[in-house]
Amino acid sequence: MLSSAARSFSAAALRRARVPAHTSVRFSGAAASAPFRGRAVAPVSATARGAAAAAPAPAPYPPLRVTAPGRVVALGDVHGDIGQARRALRIAGVLGDGGDAVNPEWVGGNTVVVQVGDVLDRGDDEIAILILLQKLHKQARQSGGAVYILNGNHEVLNVSGDFRYVTQGAFQESTRFGEHLGNLFGKPFEDAFGGGETDPRKKQVKARAGLFSPGGPLAQQLAMNSTVLIVNDTVFAHGGLMPRHVEFGLEKLNNAVADWMRGAEIVDEADRTALGMAIGSVKDSVVWNRTFGTENFVTPSDRERACDVLGKTLDLLPGVKRMVVGHTPQLSGCNDECDGRIWRIDVGMSFGVVGADPEVLEIMGDAVKVLNAKVPAANVLASKL
Repeated sequence: MLSSAARSFSAAALRRARVPAHTSVRFSGAAASAPFRGRAVAPVSATARGAAAAAPAPAPYPPLRVTAPGRVVALGDVHGDIGQARRALRIAGVLGDGGDAVNPEWVGGNTVVVQVGDVLDRGDDEIAILILLQKLHKQARQSGGAVYILNGNHEVLNVSGDFRYVTQGAFQESTRFGEHLGNLFGKPFEDAFGGGETDPRKKQVKARAGLFSPGGPLAQQLAMNSTVLIVNDTVFAHGGLMPRHVEFGLEKLNNAVADWMRGAEIVDEADRTALGMAIGSVKDSVVWNRTFGTENFVTPSDRERACDVLGKTLDLLPGVKRMVVGHTPQLSGCNDECDGRIWRIDVGMSFGVVGADPEVLEIMGDAVKVLNAKVPAANVLASKL
């Protein structure tokens, strides 16, 4: 199954992948230790250099704005729990019962799905979820729909080599996936992903680092994902946006993250600033921001300050009415604040977090609705969930 799955990822991403000769990995330390300081591309073998010479032109940057012709559905953090992810997609009315683990069935028509990041860490089936969403996206495009994944702080941690939150099952999944890439693409990939390593733990870590280091195959795949995405009148970000992000330029933030994940050395000061705003280990970077994530503000003034910042941010985005964020688990489920201008949709559905019942957000024009097993999408029978 993984052999088929490996092929399902973008062929262009795999062709562009760099094969690292060595990788630095961290298991402890400060979160996201400033990757924006600049990461040189890891040394590349002669064989890989030859392959790179025949590689296609650089990939386009991820989108900042897209238009949805119909429903928009937003999913929160899924953290490696494919069972809960599938439940959420069924509640959303986009995953049918007719497919299987290898060939899922898209039944969402022209629905646009946005998963707000943190597919990685805390669960065993991260790559399987990435594959599931990629396959659904390919089917959705045929019906005018789409599936978009955002980069969250846990995607950033893994590309940074910080594997503190990776489960043993996820390390094993990385090893299996690396082995299949080696079988598909030859010895440079096999060596890079621990093929010659006899110690099981070292092999798992080497496979993980080879896949997710900047320029690696899965880092290349993540580079295709936006860090900020605007769909119709809604802006999506993992942690949240501040006025300074919008004033600096959201497209610059998306592009800087993509360049870093692809293995480019970030040396230009403007690019370093953009990367810091997007993913840096500061409390209000896009992927780490919790300004709007507080489920119950301590005082009315705290709420007023957060809503004031939110209002100033949205006012800088013409036509945007609301922001949707994940990142901070909400014990009461999906909820809104500031008169519906902020929606918080990380419900902690992964059993690596709290194992809460999945909920998703449905946006149809001006109507915003929380969907769950009791109140699923219109095309879903609750009795089947």
